[in-house]
Amino acid sequence: MSAETDLLIVGAGAKAAGIATKVHALNGLGLGPLSLKIVEGNEVAASWLGLNGATSGEEPLAVTPIKDVGFPYQSHYEFGEAGEAIDAAMSQFTWQQYLIGQRRYARWIDAGSPQVRHRNYGEYLTWVLSRATEGVGHVRGRVSRVALDERGERWVVDVEEEAGPSRHACRALVLTGPGVHRAFPHDPAVNSRVFHCDSKRSEFARLPGEESCDIAVVGGGESALSCVMFLRGLKPLSRYTIYTPMLPMSRGESFLENRVFSRPDDVEWESLDLQTRRDFVKHSDRGVFDPPSLEAIGYDDRCRFVTGRVTDVGPGDGERVRLEYESPEGIASGEHDYVVNCTGFDLLAQLRDLFSEELREEIESRVGGLWTKPAKGEVSIGRFLELKGMEPRLHIPGLAGLSQGPGFANLGALGLVSNRVLQPLLLESKRLAAESDGDSTGSKRSTTPRSPIA
Repeated sequence: MSAETDLLIVGAGAKAAGIATKVHALNGLGLGPLSLKIVEGNEVAASWLGLNGATSGEEPLAVTPIKDVGFPYQSHYEFGEAGEAIDAAMSQFTWQQYLIGQRRYARWIDAGSPQVRHRNYGEYLTWVLSRATEGVGHVRGRVSRVALDERGERWVVDVEEEAGPSRHACRALVLTGPGVHRAFPHDPAVNSRVFHCDSKRSEFARLPGEESCDIAVVGGGESALSCVMFLRGLKPLSRYTIYTPMLPMSRGESFLENRVFSRPDDVEWESLDLQTRRDFVKHSDRGVFDPPSLEAIGYDDRCRFVTGRVTDVGPGDGERVRLEYESPEGIASGEHDYVVNCTGFDLLAQLRDLFSEELREEIESRVGGLWTKPAKGEVSIGRFLELKGMEPRLHIPGLAGLSQGPGFANLGALGLVSNRVLQPLLLESKRLAAESDGDSTGSKRSTTPRSPIA
């Protein structure tokens, strides 16, 4: 038997927290009912707290926590007149309310609203998910299989729980998380000296204790900078070389950039040509560093930047690692004691492992090539952050940055993510309820879609 739910989310992180609070608010206002299950194999906010994710918890958060689970609080765009009441109901989950409850709000404000650590943000998400309860349930276990039901109308998700396996059916499925690290071809002889951006921070215990060493960090984005910030604290005597494929740039954070994250419709994002969207994402999100963290290393002579794309990693002199890279002047090389692959994450690779070959073929027969596409091919994501052409809906916010707006793939607009995901589900729930009422009274069933808000 399958446990039925309207929506199932894999991963209890920031996007799950944003959607859960919106489900709680909608049900509390009588605009549901909606049911949600969140499946997590480790712990809530595992990627932020520092115990089970690819972070020590001590790294600085790249965005202000004021952009919390309800931001940008503009639900009237998706839910009409009910939007104001929805946003008011969301106010109980704000970052400010969290700090007030911790009796730390005044101190944070008096200190100038400083950056917070990943651990602080993880504790906030844990607090949020403990209070978003109306229609929200949690399943502690690892997803072992995802399939379609016999009629192809629902997702069926098998979960390995401590008490035994369970099966859950849902009308829509949300996959969250960054994915797995991108492929980093290297000689097997240097495996023990290569780390990745999703390596658990405990793995870095292999680095020499009090000795100085030379560490190369390959990548030009937030994962690279986060890794450097962590390692500087862990190994203060070591030296760091950051290889970036382009000139290192700080992220644009003016009003002009920020508004595109919170309200991409204002610039008609979907109507912009592909290259314009790529350039904006490259300038404001991928392959750039947040300014406060750059300030921390800007005057540190232990850190240096090298412009070049790493093409080969293999054995160097003794036990060192040799990197070849394409520099503006041609092929060059450098040797280091250790290398960290921070070239980014691949969400499609994670889905490849989650879906069976049969399911992957079925999905590609409906939406076109995904796993067979060139690395730079655009994945077609619809307005509701769903894989276009796939029914039942498969929401993948982490792939929506290029198609729908840069804020969907990160923490830039969690409230907008939840609105986009829940809008069609709420519309369907209202329609089904109306059809059920019509059946019970013997009236003729309407085929005209209704507004999501009655």
